[in-house]
Amino acid sequence: MIFDKIENLDRYREFAEYGKLIRDFIKQDKSEYLAEGRYELDGENLFALVQTYETKDKDDAQMESHRKYADLQFMEEGEERIYVDFADELEVEEDRTPIQDILFYKKAGDHGFNILTEGTFGYYAPQDAHMPCIKNKEKQNVRKIVFKIAGDCPAARQ
Repeated sequence: MIFDKIENLDRYREFAEYGKLIRDFIKQDKSEYLAEGRYELDGENLFALVQTYETKDKDDAQMESHRKYADLQFMEEGEERIYVDFADELEVEEDRTPIQDILFYKKAGDHGFNILTEGTFGYYAPQDAHMPCIKNKEKQNVRKIVFKIAGDCPAARQ
C-alpha cells in the first residue's frame, strides 16, 4: 500500500511505466470533466474508472481486494476514508473472480485507514484489502478516479 500526493507519483519507480498516462488522464479530467465510466488507457493493462458518489458509513461497507488488478485511487473532489487490512488474514465472504475481479470479506478488524483528500492517492495491491467510500467526518459527495493496474505491470507486482 502507498499513500501520497499525486505530484509525488514519479518518486515511485513502480509507476514509471504508467505514470505519464495516469497524470495525463487526471489533467484531461480536470479540464474536460469527463462523464462517469470506464476509460481505456493501455488496453487491459491500465484503465480508469471515473466515479462520483456519496460517502457512506463504515457499517454499510465491506473490505475488498482484487486478484488481477491493483487500485490506484485518486481523489479529485471531496474526501473519504479507506480502511486497510491484510487480505490473507481475512475470511472471504464472496468471491466474484475472475469475472468481476473482486473479493469481499467478512467483517473483521482493520489495520488503520488513509484519508484521501483532494490531490492524494492510495495504491492498493492485490494483497491489500481495502474498504473505500467511507465518510471521514460526515457524508459528502466525492469525485474519484480509480486506475486499475494489471498484475503483470511493475506497480501491481509489489
